Amino acid sequence: PAITAQSFVTGAPSSVDRPQTGGPPDLIHIGVLLKDFYGADLHNEQWEADIVVMLQWYDPRVSGLVPKDQIGRTLSEGQAQDLMWTPDVIVTNAELQGRNVISTSFHVSVDGMVNKTQRLLVKIKENFDGKEFPYDQQALHVLLASASYMTDDVQLVPMFAANLSDIGASSFDKSDWTFLSHDLEVFEESVGSLKKSRAQFVMHVLRDASPYMSSTIFPEIMIVVLSFTVFLFPVNPGFAMPRVSSAVIAFLSMLTISTRTSAMLPEVRRGLVWMELFEVVCKMLLFIVIMLNILIETVFHSWQQPELAKQLVFELRLAFPMVAGLSLAACSVATGKHLELFCDAVRSALLLVTAVFILSVFRRSRNYASMQK
Repeated sequence: PAITAQSFVTGAPSSVDRPQTGGPPDLIHIGVLLKDFYGADLHNEQWEADIVVMLQWYDPRVSGLVPKDQIGRTLSEGQAQDLMWTPDVIVTNAELQGRNVISTSFHVSVDGMVNKTQRLLVKIKENFDGKEFPYDQQALHVLLASASYMTDDVQLVPMFAANLSDIGASSFDKSDWTFLSHDLEVFEESVGSLKKSRAQFVMHVLRDASPYMSSTIFPEIMIVVLSFTVFLFPVNPGFAMPRVSSAVIAFLSMLTISTRTSAMLPEVRRGLVWMELFEVVCKMLLFIVIMLNILIETVFHSWQQPELAKQLVFELRLAFPMVAGLSLAACSVATGKHLELFCDAVRSALLLVTAVFILSVFRRSRNYASMQK
């Protein structure tokens, strides 16, 4: 009877003993090919791909399955499960219900070599390092091991034949990732009584930040520039409302965009990512604009010092672009290792500069009042 793809994925063992039962472990040569890449989801910490897994091992008993007038024979999955031993190698780091077998075939040779080729659609659970988002590099892993046999029974060996463990950059053409390099290695894992020979196929990829530049970073810079227009309005009662509304609307717009950014990041993460650092700096600048605008209105309306208010606006027209430019430019040199420290330093520096300016305004206001008396 035919065995379904789902039963094979969950690891239905063959009833035939392995070739070297009671002796040394059987060597299973393994190769992985990425056929297509469907993208990585940083928020849910998973990525999807169409992969081909190739296995090769030696079993002299399969020569009896080959007709005498042929040198090889191709078997279906169900035939292979009934007639021969299989190592039961599966993808071990896939999501639950994240392995869908498209096709499986076995080719046995008269010399005892067995080649298994299986194509799968997989959804892999990955621990992404998003510190540098959206300028991050990621390592995408495909872990494989036998679902039924320990290290004493089965050991995986990388295939060194050309193109078997290869990958093409064209697989990433329809995604926002650029392929850098790949590697296939094997290692032994021992956790208590669990001792497994595992293969790890790793793809190193670089995120293309241009979509995020156009949809998030540039709009946030434009919002900061828009907030600067508060200091371009004339200082008189007729422009009080436009000044206040421009500053508040800019701040609310920044909050809206930052909410969309949070939806791109993992829900549970440790520390800041670069994008959050950039948005914290932008929010601080907008908050400072609101506070300074309130200060100017207070000087003009409550303290009845219009000449001082006009002087403050003139100074801020020159100082704010320099402070904002330096703060945003400093974000470009921040690295993932010290983002929290850098964020605290920039935030403290902005608050200190603002506090010094406000204190100077109070001092000048007293001097201005003394001169009027």
